[in-house]
Amino acid sequence: MLLTRISRADKAGAQTWTYNMREMEIPPFPRKFDNPDLANFLRQRLSQTTVLWSGQAIPLVGYMAWPNEPAARDAALRMLRSWGHGSTAVPPRLPRIQHEWLRVADVFHSYCDLMDGRHQARRGGPSIGKAITLVAAKAQSWGTSEPSLWRYWEKYKDVAHLVAAAALICREARIQSRKSPFGPLGLSVNQLVPFQMGMLMPDLVLAVALEFEARGLREPSIARTEPAFDQRTLWRIPPDINVEAFPHLIRELGPDDLATLNARRAGNRGKANKRQGGKSISPL
Repeated sequence: MLLTRISRADKAGAQTWTYNMREMEIPPFPRKFDNPDLANFLRQRLSQTTVLWSGQAIPLVGYMAWPNEPAARDAALRMLRSWGHGSTAVPPRLPRIQHEWLRVADVFHSYCDLMDGRHQARRGGPSIGKAITLVAAKAQSWGTSEPSLWRYWEKYKDVAHLVAAAALICREARIQSRKSPFGPLGLSVNQLVPFQMGMLMPDLVLAVALEFEARGLREPSIARTEPAFDQRTLWRIPPDINVEAFPHLIRELGPDDLATLNARRAGNRGKANKRQGGKSISPL
């Protein structure tokens, strides 16, 4: 884990304070990754299952799955590296972890939607709480009550930019696969999951995540709101990794979403013991 010192002046410019920021230990790619043709890139990479950049892919998915559990992450990385020697062992809870990733990605995408649309300016502007309210209101599957979403967010918030990037790329890959399969040696649509995106396309995941990282660290234009990410704990992408940011797709909130936000009570974090109006909490 690399620690970097950051200094910042207060509003008057009279004082400074410092803190540590966390930077992932991922080696640079040998070739510059800069603004690819997304459709052609996905078809090229997903027409085979060879892990081209294992030195980058394996650490990347390790941070994504176990952001604040170094012992579990180290054990999983050893297991993943053993795949190159014929092992078929799978890290524990990996399918469940990917389910949790999708919930976190939904939350962060909704937060970005709020920022892009400049919604809720009179009610404090965009926030993770509002994004969670939107996801919980629209979702139909288990594990999408507000308490569950808050729990997942707390667990993966320091890698939400990576998780959201992998989920978005997975969605785009599935759309293309349904239109035209990736070939006899490629992944089928059911095999297109966020973990595979990190393993087969770590450069694209990091490029999309750079854009999300910048958005999550940006202070919204509303005075009462704060950035989505904690500057001290976020796992940042190294600046010299040989990857340029790749802008993500921008969505628009519909009228039902805006009605949900307007009906939302301020400060509601979906407490676990709340009984009225909420979904039941699914077991992990």
